Order: sequence, then C-alpha cells, then structure tokens
Amino acid sequence: MMPKAPLILFGIEINLSLYRACLVNMAMFSKHPYSIICADSLRIEPEKSAPSSKLWDYGNQWVPPNITEFYWKPPPPPPINPEHFSLKVFTEKGK
Repeated sequence: MMPKAPLILFGIEINLSLYRACLVNMAMFSKHPYSIICADSLRIEPEKSAPSSKLWDYGNQWVPPNITEFYWKPPPPPPINPEHFSLKVFTEKGK
C-alpha cells in the first residue's frame, strides 16, 4: 500500500544456533534496518514487545542478553522428584 514507507524488520528466535544464523543472513542480505532477539516468543509479554519498546534495543547481539524482564510467564518448574510420588511414602505413613 505504501511502497515508499521504510521497512523495519523484527524477529524472535529461541534456538541460539538459528538465531546466530539469522544474524549472519540479515547482515549479508538485508537492506532494511532489523532487530532480532533470542527469546521464547510464547513467554514475551505483548504489552512490552511493541515495535517501539526497549526490548528491541537488546537485539542483534551475538551473545544474547538476559531479557527475562520482558517475560510474563515464569519458566517451567524443575522436574518432579519421583520419590515424592512413590508408594513407599504412602505405605510407611501408616506404620
């Protein structure tokens, strides 16, 4: 609709190897400004990820910075210890 308007590219990749490959490809082939971040797109808070947010200032870095301040959903808990759910625990309680 507006071919003369500037195009700015934004991207999120969770896999570090693919993130770095994207940075190399963008540096070699893109003629437009871009910001690529290494993050989990399912945990990024929508209100904090608008194109004008400071999240995109952390983009395009070979060693990705910590951007957990932009996450709305906490990381998953560690795996459950199987000892907590063994029958041994229930059978020994009655003794």
